[in-house]
Amino acid sequence: MVKPGERFAMIKIANNALENCQNVGQVVALINDEFATDATPEMVAASYAQSAAVDAGFDVTEENVEAHLNFLADFGAKFDFAVALKLALEA
Repeated sequence: MVKPGERFAMIKIANNALENCQNVGQVVALINDEFATDATPEMVAASYAQSAAVDAGFDVTEENVEAHLNFLADFGAKFDFAVALKLALEA
């Protein structure tokens, strides 16, 4: 698990990496490529789910985050769903 002091740095890394993604396919590729970023796949998925919920005009709730994590998983992203959900809701 990510230590509290490392969490902020990983969120920043994940958010920076996501800024370069233009579509969900690129997000999935980022999550699935272990060398694409220093952030964990779960942190990238969590950051994506948070941003996607807010960008769609919704609050960052368990239901909304789950929907966006499911969307990523349906497109082939490989990450620990429970860990990503927990990370997204901790922010």
